[in-house]
Amino acid sequence: MRRFLCLLALLASPLVHASPESCVALQPPAGVRLESAPRWVPADRLPAHCEVRGIAAEKIHFLMRLPAEWQGRFLLAGCGGFCGELLPDKEGYSNTINFAVRRGYAAIAHDGGHQAPSWDTAWARDADALDIWAHRLLPILTEAGTSIAKSIYGREPRYKYFSGCSNGGRLGMMAAQRYPTLFDGIAAGASVADLSGNGGLWGSWATSRLMRDGKPVLPTERWKLIREFVLQRCDALDGKQDGRIDAPRECKVDFGALAKTPDGLTTEQAATVQSLYGGVQDASGRIVFPALEPGSEFFAEVWLASSVDRTGWGILASDGYRRLLSASVDEPATGIGAPIATMQSLIARSKVPALTDAKNPDLRPFARSGGKLLIYHGLADPLVIPKPMEDYYDRAAQKSGGKDTLRRTARMFMVPGWGHCWERPSLTADDFDPLAALESWVERGAAPSFLELRSRDGKSTEQLPMR
Repeated sequence: MRRFLCLLALLASPLVHASPESCVALQPPAGVRLESAPRWVPADRLPAHCEVRGIAAEKIHFLMRLPAEWQGRFLLAGCGGFCGELLPDKEGYSNTINFAVRRGYAAIAHDGGHQAPSWDTAWARDADALDIWAHRLLPILTEAGTSIAKSIYGREPRYKYFSGCSNGGRLGMMAAQRYPTLFDGIAAGASVADLSGNGGLWGSWATSRLMRDGKPVLPTERWKLIREFVLQRCDALDGKQDGRIDAPRECKVDFGALAKTPDGLTTEQAATVQSLYGGVQDASGRIVFPALEPGSEFFAEVWLASSVDRTGWGILASDGYRRLLSASVDEPATGIGAPIATMQSLIARSKVPALTDAKNPDLRPFARSGGKLLIYHGLADPLVIPKPMEDYYDRAAQKSGGKDTLRRTARMFMVPGWGHCWERPSLTADDFDPLAALESWVERGAAPSFLELRSRDGKSTEQLPMR
C-alpha cells in the first residue's frame, strides 16, 4: 500500500521548483548549524541548485545540494574508509552526489562526523564520534536533509534513498538492518559489512606477509608480473580470452613456478603470494577468513602494494582498525601485522565489532517496510574480500525463507573483473549506475534481473545476471 500511494503521488505531482529566494531564506532545522549562508548556484556543470553547508549533531560536516527542478527524491551518500573528509565534488557513483543532483535529486555528502585521513582512527577515542560514524549518522542526516528539503520545496521527499560503496556499503547494510524504515531504497556496494573479519583478520594477515621491518616484501612493480601469470592460466576458464577472470574459484595457480623463471619472483616472494590466496589461517592451520581471488592483481597494485616511499592504503587502514580495537580494550597497539591469534582476541574482547559490523542476516523488518536493497560487489576486489558478502546473502536467504523470497527485497550482483568501488577503473566493462536500477525497482516495481555493464570507451555493453 505504501508503494502504491507513493506511485500515485509521483504520477500526480509535477516537478517541484526551488528559487534563489527560498534558498537564501533557509533557516536550519533543529540540530543543524549552518557553516555559511545558503547560496544559490547557477547552472554550469550541475543544474542550478541551492547549496547548504552545515554541521549536524555538532560533529557531522555536510553539504547538501537541492536542484531548482526537484524530482521529489532524496539521497544520502556514504563515505569511504574511516571517512574524515567532505568530498561533495567527487565524481562517479561511489559515495558521491553529483550524478544524482544531475537527475533532480536533493542529495547530501558528509565527512562521517570527524576530520582525519581516511585510514586513521585516532578520532574514535571519542565514543560519540565512533557511534556516529558506525551508524547514527544515518538517521541524523536523513532527518536533517528531509527537513531542509521541506523548507526549500514546501514538502518532504516522496522517496528516500541511500547509496554508498566500501564503508558506504557497510552503512547501507547497516541501514537495512538497524533502521529498516529509514529508506525506500538502498544501494550497497563493496560493503565492508564484516569489518572485524575483513579489516581485522584479512588486513592483519595481508600486512604480516607483505611487510617486513617496515619494508615491502612484494614491491608494487611485481604485481604486474603476477597479474600476467594468473591471466595466462585462468583467463580462458570461462571459454573467453578477454583479459578477465569470470570464474576465479576455478583458478588454481602454483606461484612457486614464478620463482623458477628469469626475472621472476624470489622464493620468499612466491611463498608470500601463495599465502595471500589460500585463506587466512589461525595457529592450527584452520582457515578463519577468505583471502584474495585470482583476477584481483590489477587492483592489489593500488590497495595492498607498497613501495619505499608509499604504504598501501589497505595496510594503513588495517593498522587503523587494529589501533581502534586496542584502544577499546585499553591496551597499547602492537606493530603492524599482528598475529591472527592477537586479532581474534581483540575482536572477541572489544565492543567495537558489535557497533560497527553489519552482519545481521534478518532482513525481514526491512522487507515488511517495503524497502529494496541492491547489493553489488567486485569479484576482483582485493581490499574487501567478496566471499563474505556472498555468504551473508545465503544466510539472509535462509532467514527470509529462501532465495526467491529474499529477492523480493534484496538482490545481489557479483561483478567479474571489477575491483573496489571504481577507485581504479578495470580493464573490462565495469561501469554501471546502481541508483538507476534501484530507482526503477522502488518506483516502478521493475526488479533488476541483471545490471547493464558498460566499457569505459562506451563501445561495448554486457548484461550481468543477479546471483
